[in-house]
Amino acid sequence: MNTELIVAIITAVTTSVVGPVVVHYVQSMVDRRKKDTLLDSIEANQMINDKLDQIKKEIHSDRIWLIQFHNGAHFYPTGKSIQKFSMVYEIVSSGVVPCQNQFQNIPVSLFSKSIHTLYKGNTIAIPDTTISEKQFEGLTSVIYGANVKSTYMYPLYNIKNEFIGIVGVDYVSKKRELKEKELTDIDLELSTIGGVLNNYLKL
Repeated sequence: MNTELIVAIITAVTTSVVGPVVVHYVQSMVDRRKKDTLLDSIEANQMINDKLDQIKKEIHSDRIWLIQFHNGAHFYPTGKSIQKFSMVYEIVSSGVVPCQNQFQNIPVSLFSKSIHTLYKGNTIAIPDTTISEKQFEGLTSVIYGANVKSTYMYPLYNIKNEFIGIVGVDYVSKKRELKEKELTDIDLELSTIGGVLNNYLKL
């Protein structure tokens, strides 16, 4: 039996046996990846937490948080969905009391004034919470309840420019007025988070 015939036989056997095995393995990995929603969630959450933590460190804030809108219960008797929001991400400095548990399944109607302001693409900036309550955009209970001395809130959009959430930056230990460049830089950084949420929510 010549060498060329031996090579041909080995190639045929390898292709018919190993080939399908490799294809099956690759396909199973792809299918597993598609079905592994837990891993997708973990990775998306990690990216968002890392970005929020980065922003928090850059501007030396005491707390940074992100709320997302979602459907809640339904009105009786129409069955129309009640629009709500929940704080799904929060990073705090040492010694700062978290407030995430206080903001779960909150009806949008309770903060309609401030949410409407953000919906229009405006940033809410309150560098000094000792000023008149009229400038709090309906956030008095939040500000006093969390002992906030300065707060800044940004609308969060997906790549289709849809309003999907709010990111807030709080100063608890002392007041701080952010400069215009800092405010702009935060806004630019948040586009990354909007992109991550957009990709994750499409899954």
